[in-house]
Amino acid sequence: MAVVYSLMPALDRSISITIIIVSLTLTALTLSSMVHGSTSDQTRDRKMALIGRKARVPPGDDQVPAYKSPTSKASQDYSSNLRTTSHKNPSPRNPHRTSPKTSSPWQRPVIRSDKPNIVVILTDDQDVLLGSLKYMPKLQNLLIRQGVYFNNSFVPTPMCCPSRSSFLTGLYVHNHNVYTNNVNCSSPDWQRLHETRNFATYINKTYTTGYFGKYLNEYDGSHTPPGWHRWLGLIKNSRFYNYSVIDEKGVKTKHGDNYYTDYLTDLVTNESRAFLHDNKIKYPNKPVMMVLSLPAPHGPEDAAPQYQHMFVNNTDHRTPSWNHAPNPDKQWLLQNIYPMMPQHKIFTDLLQRRRLQTLQSVDDLVENIVEELGDLGELDNTYIVYTSDHGYHLGQFGLIKGKAMPFDFDTRVPLIIRGPGIQPGTIISNIVSNVDIAPTLVDMAGEPVPEHMDGDSIMRLFRAAKDPSNIDKRGYVQTKKPWRDTILLERGKLTEKAMKQRMRTERDMIKLSPAGGATKGIHFYIPSHTRKVVTECSKEEFRLPCKPLQKWYCIEEDGLLKKQKCRHKSASIIADDGLQKEVQSDNNTCLCRKKKAKNNLNKQDRQRQRRFLKKHTDSKPNFARPRRSSWSSDVNFTTSGSNGGFNGLEAMFDRRCRILANQSVHCDLDIYQKASEWEIHKERIDDMIREYRKALEDLRDIRRHLKEQRPVDAVEDDYDVDNEDMDSLLDTVEEECDCLGEDTNVDADKRKIDDKNVRRESRLEAREKRRQQRKLRKRKRNDIHCNTENMNCFTHDNEHWKTPPYWHYGPFCFCSNANNNTYWCLRTINQTHDYLYCEFITTFLSYYNLLVDPFQLKNSVTELNYGILQQLHDELKKLKQCKGSKDCTLWSGHKSRVPHDPNWPGLLNLQKAKNANDYEDYEDGDEFYDQHFFTDEKHHSRSSNTGFSPDYE
Repeated sequence: MAVVYSLMPALDRSISITIIIVSLTLTALTLSSMVHGSTSDQTRDRKMALIGRKARVPPGDDQVPAYKSPTSKASQDYSSNLRTTSHKNPSPRNPHRTSPKTSSPWQRPVIRSDKPNIVVILTDDQDVLLGSLKYMPKLQNLLIRQGVYFNNSFVPTPMCCPSRSSFLTGLYVHNHNVYTNNVNCSSPDWQRLHETRNFATYINKTYTTGYFGKYLNEYDGSHTPPGWHRWLGLIKNSRFYNYSVIDEKGVKTKHGDNYYTDYLTDLVTNESRAFLHDNKIKYPNKPVMMVLSLPAPHGPEDAAPQYQHMFVNNTDHRTPSWNHAPNPDKQWLLQNIYPMMPQHKIFTDLLQRRRLQTLQSVDDLVENIVEELGDLGELDNTYIVYTSDHGYHLGQFGLIKGKAMPFDFDTRVPLIIRGPGIQPGTIISNIVSNVDIAPTLVDMAGEPVPEHMDGDSIMRLFRAAKDPSNIDKRGYVQTKKPWRDTILLERGKLTEKAMKQRMRTERDMIKLSPAGGATKGIHFYIPSHTRKVVTECSKEEFRLPCKPLQKWYCIEEDGLLKKQKCRHKSASIIADDGLQKEVQSDNNTCLCRKKKAKNNLNKQDRQRQRRFLKKHTDSKPNFARPRRSSWSSDVNFTTSGSNGGFNGLEAMFDRRCRILANQSVHCDLDIYQKASEWEIHKERIDDMIREYRKALEDLRDIRRHLKEQRPVDAVEDDYDVDNEDMDSLLDTVEEECDCLGEDTNVDADKRKIDDKNVRRESRLEAREKRRQQRKLRKRKRNDIHCNTENMNCFTHDNEHWKTPPYWHYGPFCFCSNANNNTYWCLRTINQTHDYLYCEFITTFLSYYNLLVDPFQLKNSVTELNYGILQQLHDELKKLKQCKGSKDCTLWSGHKSRVPHDPNWPGLLNLQKAKNANDYEDYEDGDEFYDQHFFTDEKHHSRSSNTGFSPDYE
């Protein structure tokens, strides 16, 4: 140092001294940070979290902020703060996680899996046409510009549970039979038939799978769906606060209303990121597939606190169809919807603002996942799929809010995919549906796509799009095998009259074979009770003749199966058609009894005993146990020998328990020593008690009937048979019965399960009753009459939203749907056509040409010639009953093989109108069918209570 100093010119010595002092200072600071900075990584993370929790100043509402690339240092600083915006610190499962600005060699695994990772992000109710994607800058930069955006992506039904069922299974609604958010949603039928075939079950052998967030609307947490190694499912419908989740071990966790610990979007972010990090660190050579199902922007639209001041006066939802009402050329619901009031308009604006605010946390999630994949070195080996379960409307055609319409604002959804082999910034215009997602995910995992799935893998479009010559200027990709240009849209439940007709039709199809029954003809329109009866009657344990301890048997009456109790002697014969018929014998009525009914003292005798004991004793009255039975008139009790007991009823108890002459009970030692024997015998006793209670009720009903139908000249005495005499009467026939044969095996566990299910159903019914009562009290409190015939109407008041921004404009009522809003539609998009054709259950038809009417303002079905209309009907008829990808694929030039039907009801209804102004929808199409379609007596008798033609079956 001295030599260097001596060689410096005198003029520069002062500057050099300053430089040396600064260098020594920096060296000291570096050594100090090395000593004190490594004290605790968790302390550093905690400080970062505290910094990140400070509310960031959002961009103005009139512009989207410029998003810098994550490679720049400024962007990394911004990302680190955004990362800690979530309510939790980095998961405690990852104590060594470092800031995005730093990296460690162990964080980048040398070994990677040959198969790509798969991440699916699923939002709830996110629209495309109302402009939600414009306000997600991280999604725009990290996914859309780095992957492929599908310009024409749709869902087959704009309802939560049916659409999510299609997402999981790759099936159309008519194949998985989930038509609404209630009927068959996560039901036992769904769990048994379709849940076992969700896409995760086909890839979980080679992938580590995880599901986080909302599952199905009626999911109650009673089971973990198959195919998932890690499970964190939301119980019931979307919520941001005050919800419960359940993991794969069955542990339920209840969350409250604290943003830092309970906000669901951030909880999904942290749990999924921890799952991804842990599995890639521990098993770097095994791929990960996970689904992140988020509540945003579904109601109640609770945004994170740092975003609750954003998007003031946003009006992107005010499209040309906004408040376009009434609509006399559209379906019945829209004919009866009138323009919105000023209060309603303000509500749509506020709801748009709240929805966009909730999506900001989703935007943060996208950045978190991409950042984690980058830290792990897996970003270029991961497919990220972003989509929604359906769209949304806010004021379109006068509908204040909701979904369930066949129009594009409800059925069009975002679909963005980033991953290996995908050219960044690609836009594909080929029409796709969410039934394509399941087969696509299976194809991404390198597994063969199941043939039963109705969708097709979108990977075919990716591979073809690699060659620029296969894409035209409008984004349509040409594939070797033609890609379809038409998909099916279907929604809703049948009307009550239509449901009754389908029930009658399907009941005619139910046949019980001699070998035990077959249910191939059973469909989902039959009530659940009828389906249960048919399923149970196909089992051997419900067949005649009644076996010992058999409680129920099945018979056929008027072509239907019914269950009856085994409380009479009966014989069964096998008819020529293989169905069992019951033959009753009036002379051989047999009523078995396991345990004598209690014969308690009457009130007068008890009072006499109390007075006597009070007079002669000082102790508390303790009544003597009454006689166990009054059947002793014909029963010979004996005490001689070890087998003492009674003669006439010993077979019923199999001599395992005996009533001795001193009225004491003695049972075999096995019953006292073995729990299984004790349970079996007690179950048998309980069964007979229930049987005799029912028998006594029947006898009382008969006696009441005899009194009511007494002849004029009949004389009735005032003597009523009491319990004691009734027991004696029943005892006269007891000796003729052998209710307990040699077969004494009883499935005690099954009976316990049945009792448990009965109790559970009772609790659910009581819960539903309380919920309806709360809704009724709320309506009375608000003094709002929100009931409109054949419409689904709701109320909204100042207490609906619990987080800012609040609603301060008072309660109001709105109707969002109708009971007859059931439809089947064709949605066709190709280089030359873009249209929507629908047939409603009321026989109403609609056609919208989006090339000239992009907002679907005019129903131009009356302008179509009958040849084109007939072709559309035939194609729709084919898709309504298709099964499998091959059968459900339609493209231009494809010829339908459905038989031609020139007299279908929709066409006849359209022909009836003299001009376009006369063509309108009806609330119920029954009168039209009866007068114009079913002319002969046979058809009229079959359809007198229906609102649809056989085409809809």
